Amino acid sequence: MTSSRSNTILVVSFLILVQATGALAGFWLPAIATEIAEDLDLNASLITYPVLLLYICAMISSLFAGGLVSRFGAWRSSQLALMCMGISHFMFMEGSLLLIALGSSVLGGAYGLVTPAASHLLAKVVTSKNRNLIFSIRFTGVPIGGSLAGLIGPPTALNFGWQQSMAITIIIAVLLCIVMQPFRDRWDEDRCASSTILRNPTSDLKLVWSLIPLRWLALSGLCMGAIQTTLTTFTVNMLVEDLDYTLIAAGIGLSTVQFSSIFGRVAWGWLADRLNSGLLALMCISLIAAMCAFATTLLSSSWSHLFVYSLCFVFGLVGMGWNGVYASEIARLSPKDDVSKTTGASFFITFSGVFLGPVLFTSAYSVTQAYNTTFVVTTVIALLAYIFIDKAKRTLVKAGKN
Repeated sequence: MTSSRSNTILVVSFLILVQATGALAGFWLPAIATEIAEDLDLNASLITYPVLLLYICAMISSLFAGGLVSRFGAWRSSQLALMCMGISHFMFMEGSLLLIALGSSVLGGAYGLVTPAASHLLAKVVTSKNRNLIFSIRFTGVPIGGSLAGLIGPPTALNFGWQQSMAITIIIAVLLCIVMQPFRDRWDEDRCASSTILRNPTSDLKLVWSLIPLRWLALSGLCMGAIQTTLTTFTVNMLVEDLDYTLIAAGIGLSTVQFSSIFGRVAWGWLADRLNSGLLALMCISLIAAMCAFATTLLSSSWSHLFVYSLCFVFGLVGMGWNGVYASEIARLSPKDDVSKTTGASFFITFSGVFLGPVLFTSAYSVTQAYNTTFVVTTVIALLAYIFIDKAKRTLVKAGKN
């Protein structure tokens, strides 16, 4: 497959839409949690459990993504992910706790498919000069979809009912799946009908672990995943409880984090290509993240809003802007025919950080009783990410492959 500009634009455009639809689907429940809680007579904080279930299933499906991509092709796997997104929201529409749980599981299965399939397709169209930028542009679908969920979800749920609001994601997912169909044969020409779908789920993990640079890179992804989740989970709590912000003012801080990540993903991808080193860019990201986390430990109510929001902006640039370069480096360091397998396994490790980050942070908070002080944990995790990336780089230099 040639890496012409038209091919690149076509693939990246569809993959951004798939990623944005996934983010829209994933953030929709949290965005309307209060409406769901009121209707079902539950505490809104219980939305944590469907989200947790989503990520557990995403971890599991990511290990099987390589087999699906090999058997049906990455394009069809992306369509399958879209259909699962639509099915999950159709299940949510029923309104029972059981189907919300089952729907979250289905949505998690879709989540785990998206990135391995996307990396497989992008590997066909990128060049060594634009690889990091293209991978990073694809990941802008996450904040785009998340922002749309926050903007569209609440008013739709209020005006039409939270169950009826699910129709939006269903319609978008189905339409995008249909529009993608004419291009399927062209982009799935490397599929193999004899490939096994249900394989030993540890085989891809063993592959990643056997490739030493990939092993260290995946461990850095675990750390960065922990940082990203900690940042998005505890920013509002920290601003409200430690700095005496109103909920609206704290929401602006979180929005600043999310908004800056759009620029961060593209900027870091561009810089990695200019440096001709994604690993060097990731080292810069982790080091700046450590600085931001440490600066957060020093925050107090006496600091100006402008400075605090500026810190949120920079923290968002690094704490949520690393994904594209990370996925690009996984593809670069992987055997050509195993990109989807190594990506799935690496993101299984990354998703593990999604759990570990909040758990470690919450445990530390029980001791410090202050959110800003607890960001010292995030500082340490960021420094660990730097060390792991450095080890990956040194391994490549030693092998003469950097």
